[in-house]
Amino acid sequence: MSAGGAGRPVVLYRCPTPTDLLCPCGAVSRRLRKLGIEHRTERVPYRRAGRPEIVELTGQDRVPVLVEGEEVIHDSRRIVQYLDWAHGQASPEPGSGEERASGSGA
Repeated sequence: MSAGGAGRPVVLYRCPTPTDLLCPCGAVSRRLRKLGIEHRTERVPYRRAGRPEIVELTGQDRVPVLVEGEEVIHDSRRIVQYLDWAHGQASPEPGSGEERASGSGA
């Protein structure tokens, strides 16, 4: 398994649901495994009042949250898009409006 980009530590903050099939947190966990990205998982309480670290990181109390080095991304769809973009393993879904920057600037 590879580490995060440039060897940066990757941490996934997620709900305590024991399976990766029932919640948005699981979708992120599955993508991390699919891309072979080494990461640490921190399970946070179901009760949002018990998530002060999430509020400190993002200003909101919802999970999943992915931290890769200095990057902090929340929302499962955005996290999956970020992982695909940053690790270059998948292309955006057709019609999603998300295209990888070509570097030519616009």
